[in-house]
Amino acid sequence: MSPFLEIYHSDRILEIKMQSNEKNTFDFATFQAFENLLIKHASDEKIRVLLFTSAQTQFFSNGIEPTLMYNKSDAEVRDAVTLLIRCATLYFNFPVPTIAVINGHCMAAGAVFALYSDYRYMVDKGGRIGFSEALVGLNFPSAPTMVLRDLVGTAKSRDLLYNGKQLKGSEAKEIGLVDEIFPIESLFLESKKLAESLAKLTYNSARGMKTAQRSYYQPIIDSITQRDIDTFVETIQSNDGQEGFLSLIEKRRPKFST
Repeated sequence: MSPFLEIYHSDRILEIKMQSNEKNTFDFATFQAFENLLIKHASDEKIRVLLFTSAQTQFFSNGIEPTLMYNKSDAEVRDAVTLLIRCATLYFNFPVPTIAVINGHCMAAGAVFALYSDYRYMVDKGGRIGFSEALVGLNFPSAPTMVLRDLVGTAKSRDLLYNGKQLKGSEAKEIGLVDEIFPIESLFLESKKLAESLAKLTYNSARGMKTAQRSYYQPIIDSITQRDIDTFVETIQSNDGQEGFLSLIEKRRPKFST
């Protein structure tokens, strides 16, 4: 089974629905599949808006599959991290507006994809969103840190990253991390209404406005990507990073050495 479904609601609205596993985690093949979809649809001149959704009921995405990073060689981890960051950057720069429909828990790398969307609509109850890397002994890349800071402010982004706090929908909306919250029964309907409004944009408006909002970031991201990869690989391969991923696999609290 493919980890993603491609659903056209019209020739201008594309929905990519994630169905990788029960928690919608990303392993290497899932990242590859998502990258291929983004490249494929970026060249479709008819598309005006992308809905990023989940086929699961409790999770939008729980981030990286822990086994992807545990007990792997340096080369394997570097390949995985490089693919992760390349895929996230492709999504950030996808040429038309993107809407993350957050119907459940949205953590770590999953929260980065939500952050990198143009719009975030979230369920009002039963879901949490957060950047939980610090809780498992990891660092956080500079590129999404910059985007998060610009979205919610320096103090709030600082607290989210240091504390790894997982926010309810109402808390996320209060600080501007998500745009709107809705009951689960109407979440997709409201998201589709937004998509239908954006789908009225002309080709030049849809792509031109997106480029205008991303062009500031691109040279900065290009300049820090290699450092982000190197630092993340080093942290993952540290004793504490490996303990963090092992704790996720064993479903327990980590026991750090430093």
